[in-house]
Amino acid sequence: MGNFYIISGDDDFARKQRARETAMMVTNSEEPENSDTAEIVQADLPDLKPDMIIERFLDALQTPPFLAPEKFVWLRHHPDLDMWCAERQSAMLKGLLQFIQAPLPPELTVLIDGPGVDKRKVLWKNLIKAGAKVDILSAAKSTDKNFAENRRTILNNFAKSTGKRLSSEAVNYLTEVIGGDSGILTNELEKLASYTGNAPEITLADCRAIVSRTPEAISWEYTEAIQNGQKNAALNALALLTAQNEQGLELRLIYLLANAYQKSLNSRLAMQELGIRHPSPGAFENLSPEIKAKYPDNPLVKMHPYRAYKVCEAAAKLDGASLASKLTLIRDANRALVSGGGDAKIILEQLTLKLC
Repeated sequence: MGNFYIISGDDDFARKQRARETAMMVTNSEEPENSDTAEIVQADLPDLKPDMIIERFLDALQTPPFLAPEKFVWLRHHPDLDMWCAERQSAMLKGLLQFIQAPLPPELTVLIDGPGVDKRKVLWKNLIKAGAKVDILSAAKSTDKNFAENRRTILNNFAKSTGKRLSSEAVNYLTEVIGGDSGILTNELEKLASYTGNAPEITLADCRAIVSRTPEAISWEYTEAIQNGQKNAALNALALLTAQNEQGLELRLIYLLANAYQKSLNSRLAMQELGIRHPSPGAFENLSPEIKAKYPDNPLVKMHPYRAYKVCEAAAKLDGASLASKLTLIRDANRALVSGGGDAKIILEQLTLKLC
């Protein structure tokens, strides 16, 4: 039986990269397109109808090898593989599915890549049973349980590969402002490596200077400026954000501000649980194994000691009454925005001034 690879998931960059690596492995060539054993069906060409893609793919699968004892067929970058699971299927698609669900000829290797594969659906379950190797590459979500920790690991591994260090502030910044798209992450890291030249460390200043000014990056600068009482910086960031006319911006900023102060409140509670009154790097580096075992779910225990120190240092600047006051201001602004009781831009500007 031949080999069969299916690579899917919503991380477009990672999926395409993995597909190319697989093609290079199968053809033993850095340029699979030029291999004598390869036939590539490009599935994401404009104005190419689904049945035309299927027809070209099926023709390639059924054509015997030429000039080589083996054949590799790659259906490259299909726009949506989920359509193959539709209840109504064309005769062409039924013919293809019948072919690939049967044992493949031993001389044939097949690779399919594209979003839309759900392993829970019958078709993909059957293909797995038939020997297909299915790899799902999903973009990291900020709501994932280990999102921040996984992002920090990726960032630090990249820095090591370039012989550089990433400052803890730079790691925090990049974790906050770059989403789950691995392509964007890779691009921004390569820009930073080039920008910093022979410098041994990538700093927060480097990130602010070279990382793309995405709404996420400016939003981070906005919330940081407010928490540090930097009124002018916060107003400048707010002006940049409102100029982009992003739909739902006001409520997104309200959420970010509420979340930032909620984190400060939670950090203070976590410090109390660990018996830490005055945050310092040593306080978290020297936590006893007994304390860690007693409070395994304490968020500070799971952080890098320096990161835990910086989080608590910021939280310690506000006492309970100040936190409650700021959260009340944010709540009132949210009510005003939801009720439509005023100009959204003015509401946010007034909130910014009061919080600073």
